[in-house]
Amino acid sequence: MYNNIVNIRTIVLFFLIIIIVGGGCSGSTIKYVNPTANFSYIKKVAVLPFNNLSDDRYAGERVRNAFIVDLMSRGVFEVVEQGEVTKVLGVIFREAGVEEGKVVPVDKDSLKLIGEKLGVQAVILGSVDEYSGAAYGGGSATVSISVRMLDTGSGIILWQAKSAESSRSVWRKLIGIEEIDRDELTKKAVKDVLDTLL
Repeated sequence: MYNNIVNIRTIVLFFLIIIIVGGGCSGSTIKYVNPTANFSYIKKVAVLPFNNLSDDRYAGERVRNAFIVDLMSRGVFEVVEQGEVTKVLGVIFREAGVEEGKVVPVDKDSLKLIGEKLGVQAVILGSVDEYSGAAYGGGSATVSISVRMLDTGSGIILWQAKSAESSRSVWRKLIGIEEIDRDELTKKAVKDVLDTLL
């Protein structure tokens, strides 16, 4: 009887360790919040196009869209409509001689112009560092994003965060649960990043 109880406890302990160590999906988030930042004056923000460093051609647009939806759902800031942001950026960078489709150059002068033309106190820039794996489950997927908020008046970084999410986990492999798809990982990475700010 005693040996059976010990064996059951050992098995339960083993599975608890596996669950804790290799839970649903693996991820990590790091953040920086400027210690002198006062976010109370920020009423309206513009989310610029995300720089896409992944092999997926549309990853930047997908992650930016997910980011905007989550940001808007929190109701903390008013968010400028994407088409308006694209239009104003086109004018600013055309005047500066920047070729369309190139990475958006953001310096202190262009930040001030963006702030004035869009009526925003801050801009959010981001990059998709990795966006790989199965789009709709059935294999391992990884999503890694970096985001930062800059004051349009000073160009100072107010907040910066990075999140990396992966569908790979010991737990999922052991019990044969289907992998999480990139869309779900994207939502989780965006949520984790925004949770460090809001």
